[in-house]
Amino acid sequence: MDKRYNYKLTIAYIGTNYHGWQKQKNAITIQEIIENLLIDLFKEKITLIGAGRTDAGVHALGQVANFKTNIYKEPKLLYKYLNAKLPRDISILKVEEVDINFNARFSAKGKTYIYKIYTKPNPFLYGLAWYIDKPLDIKKMVDGLNLLKNYKDFTSLAKKENYLRKEIDLREVYLHYDGEIITITITASHFLRNLVRRIVGHIVKIGTKELTIEEFKEIIKAKDPSKGRFIAPACGLYLKEIYY
Repeated sequence: MDKRYNYKLTIAYIGTNYHGWQKQKNAITIQEIIENLLIDLFKEKITLIGAGRTDAGVHALGQVANFKTNIYKEPKLLYKYLNAKLPRDISILKVEEVDINFNARFSAKGKTYIYKIYTKPNPFLYGLAWYIDKPLDIKKMVDGLNLLKNYKDFTSLAKKENYLRKEIDLREVYLHYDGEIITITITASHFLRNLVRRIVGHIVKIGTKELTIEEFKEIIKAKDPSKGRFIAPACGLYLKEIYY
C-alpha cells in the first residue's frame, strides 16, 4: 500500500465575502477555495477537514484544517503555493506534516472565540466588529458573563439541533474594554451552533439594560433554544485558536 501523508493547515480569513467555512452548493466557501487549489496541485481527490464550521461573515485568526494525500510535497512549497493563489482575504499561516491519525475536528481539545464590539464610529472596523451606539453598562455585562461560569448546558443560547455533547466545559470567559473596542473572549471544550453570537447578543442587552441578570439566568436554566431571543451579527465573531 502506498504511503499516505497528512498535512495540517493553520488558516486566517476575513469571512465577509464568503458563505462560511463549510462547502455547500451554489455558494462560495473557504473550504471549497482551498480544496480546489489543493486538487489542482496534487491532481487527486482532496478532502479538507476543518476544526469547526464558521458561519457566513464570521472571521478566523487560527482556523485549523487537515487533508491526506498519496503524494508528498514539502510543507514550505505548499505554504508558498497556497498563499500565492489564494485571494488576499484568506491566508495560510502555517503548513505542517502531522501524524496520519491527526484529525483537525476530532483531535481538538478546545477552542477560543473572540467577539468584537466598537462603541465609537470607526469606518475601519466596519464589517469586522459590531457597532453599538447606545450607552453600555460594562460592569453589568461582566456580571452576565461571569454568570455563565455556573453552568454547563447552554442549549437555550444555541441554535436548535440534536447535539451529541450538550454539556460544555467553559474554561475561560472575560471582557476587555479599551474605551472604544469591547473584546469578549470565550474558551471552551467545544461550542454549540451560534452559541457565542447568542451569548454576546444577550450580554449586550444586559449592557443596554433591556435584559436583567435574573432574566438571563432563567433563560439559561430553561435549557430551551426558543427562550434565547437575541443573537449578535456575524461580523464581530472570530475563531481565534484551536487547542490539540
